[in-house]
Amino acid sequence: MVNDGSTDATNTKLNEYSIKSSNVSLKILNLKFNVGHQGAIFQGLLFCKHLDYENIIVMDADGEDQPEAIPLLLEQEGYQIVTVKRKKRSESLFFKLSYSIYKLIFKVITKKTIDFGNFCMIDRTIVERIQHTSFIHFPAYLLKQKAKTTFIKFDRGKRIDGKSKLGLKGLLFHAFKSMIEFAEDLLLLFLRLFVVIMIIFLFVLGNILYQKFISHTAILGWFSTLAISLLILATLCIGFFILGILMLNLIHQQNNNSSKEIFIER
Repeated sequence: MVNDGSTDATNTKLNEYSIKSSNVSLKILNLKFNVGHQGAIFQGLLFCKHLDYENIIVMDADGEDQPEAIPLLLEQEGYQIVTVKRKKRSESLFFKLSYSIYKLIFKVITKKTIDFGNFCMIDRTIVERIQHTSFIHFPAYLLKQKAKTTFIKFDRGKRIDGKSKLGLKGLLFHAFKSMIEFAEDLLLLFLRLFVVIMIIFLFVLGNILYQKFISHTAILGWFSTLAISLLILATLCIGFFILGILMLNLIHQQNNNSSKEIFIER
C-alpha cells in the first residue's frame, strides 16, 4: 500500500491493520511527500525491484477498483498487460461528453483508443521497463508498449469516501499528461501542421504581393490585415513546434529521474 504523503489518519489506520491469511503479507510505503496519483503508482512499482514476483496488479484504494475483478485478471495467462475496462460510468452527462471528446482527440492524434484506467495486471518485463523509463500517465504509457495485451470488463465500484478530483479541470490535466506520453506523435502532427500552414502562408503572401504591386487590385488596408493574420498563423506554427519539443524534453527529464525512491518502508 502506498501512502502518498497523507496528513490525515491514513498511516495510523494502516499500521493498525492486520492480515489474517498466512500467505499474504502487507508492506506500507510512506512517501516522504505527496507526489500525486501517478507518482505514487510509480513509487509502488519501483519498490517491486525488491520483490520476487511474476505479475503485479495495480489498483486504486477508493473502492472504484473492485477486488472481485482480481480472479478474472489472474485467469488471463500468457499476457504481459491485462487492463480492466469499465462496463458502466456513473459521472454526469457533461463529464461523459467531455471524456468522449478527449478520447476522440486522443485517437485522432495517436491512432489508439484509451478506454481503461490504472486498474490492471502487468508482468515482470513491463514492470522492469517502467522502472528504467518511468511514466507521466500510466494508462497511456501501457497503451504505447509493444506487448501482448488483453482486457477484461468489470463495473466500476461505489466510491468509499470523498469526491473524485477528476472534474473538468482534472480531466484537462489528465488529457494533457496522456498526450505527453505520445509526445513524438504530437511533434510529428505539429510539424505537419507547420508545413501545411507555411505552404498556405507562402501562397497567400504571393497572391497579396501580386495584387498589391502588379495588378493593383488590392483593397486599401487588405494587405496589412492579411499580413498580420498570416504572421499570427506563423507564430502559432512555431508555438506548436516548441510545445512538441518541450513535451519530449519533459519525458527525457522524467526518465532521467526515474530511479529515485522517496518512500519509507514499513
